[in-house]
Amino acid sequence: MNDHAQEAHTRLTSARGKKILITGGTSGVGLETARQLIAVGADVTVVGSGASKGKAAERSLNEPAGTGRAKFVAADLSSLAAVRRLATTISERLDRLDVLINNAGVISTKRVETVDGNELTFAVNYLAPFVLTNELLPLLKRSEPARILAVTAAVEPFARFPWGDLQRARHYGGLRAYAQSKRALATYTIELARRLRAEGSAVTANVVDPFLVQTALTSAHDVPLLFKLARPLMIQPQTAAHWVAGAAVDDRFAATSGRHIMFGRRAPSPPASRSRRAASRLWKASATATGRGGE
Repeated sequence: MNDHAQEAHTRLTSARGKKILITGGTSGVGLETARQLIAVGADVTVVGSGASKGKAAERSLNEPAGTGRAKFVAADLSSLAAVRRLATTISERLDRLDVLINNAGVISTKRVETVDGNELTFAVNYLAPFVLTNELLPLLKRSEPARILAVTAAVEPFARFPWGDLQRARHYGGLRAYAQSKRALATYTIELARRLRAEGSAVTANVVDPFLVQTALTSAHDVPLLFKLARPLMIQPQTAAHWVAGAAVDDRFAATSGRHIMFGRRAPSPPASRSRRAASRLWKASATATGRGGE
């Protein structure tokens, strides 16, 4: 464990009684984040698409004699209807939600469309958290103070929005689509923080950049070439999870909102992700793509 990770780990405060939801929580950074939060007392709901993998993750997380517990919920985040069903399930099962961690992500070297006709990477990495977060906002507001975290990636600052082709029907590239989805997630989260602040809400929203992480997602044989070249620089999921878990429960970030958190510290957000004009345009496009009108 490097010095940055050790600092984040030692500052991880008790999360006893906190209820936390993590998408993509059955493997990689999500699974390790859940493990660390449970170790300090949190009750964590982990979301994944595969039932057998999810149940195995649930058993693994509940094996240690910790104070927190894990519960698996299956959901196909590529389907907007499934995302809405997930939000309904969570709202019915939980009396409060202290932290929502939008962590799930995919990379596809070929353009694939979902059941809704959306490009897969954009749908899972961005449209799903857009819908899930907005649907869970009433529960989060009833649980104030609460936190929303978006897990982004080191490629976020290099992304561009092709406004006439956000679904990349004309010019698709796996890395371009992935970077765009992560910039969209960051832009949305920072804009959400602005809106919550304007309402006087005690719900915060921040972006966590865990740098480059060695997971099944980035280590597959068919990932973009950049990920293959960057493998010697990648950190382990356990290290990245220290920073995500810290952003979720560390008292240092209690009043932080609309910021990037990197290496366990507040970091400058990329200027492109802070653009209010881009955020407004993206929000409207997202609302249209998800059937939420012009909100």
